[in-house]
Amino acid sequence: MPAVHFCRALEGWKDPDSGEWLRTCTIITGEPNELVAQIHPRMPVILPEQHHAAWLGETEDGNLKDLLVPYPADQMRMWEISPRVNSPKNDDPSLWEPIHSEPTQTNDALELLPE
Repeated sequence: MPAVHFCRALEGWKDPDSGEWLRTCTIITGEPNELVAQIHPRMPVILPEQHHAAWLGETEDGNLKDLLVPYPADQMRMWEISPRVNSPKNDDPSLWEPIHSEPTQTNDALELLPE
């Protein structure tokens, strides 16, 4: 999927038991758009490309909280996918393949349309 989730800051965390260092980040969620609202009460914040530099601190473009808005529903599609996606032991590209040939507006997988 072409979606990219940006973290405001990456952080290192040391597991006190194993001593292993892990790189961590947070996915910010917010209100869903009208498409995602059909299946869930929140969605990840998806930043359009024109806001990437501001979010990453490369430019000074005002209040970053103003960027935390639902991604436009008309720029997304969804379709039903296999329930195999519910198990972490399944990890292959077929998880994203549509069960039905035509996209619908009421099921589980989302894709961003190219700008």
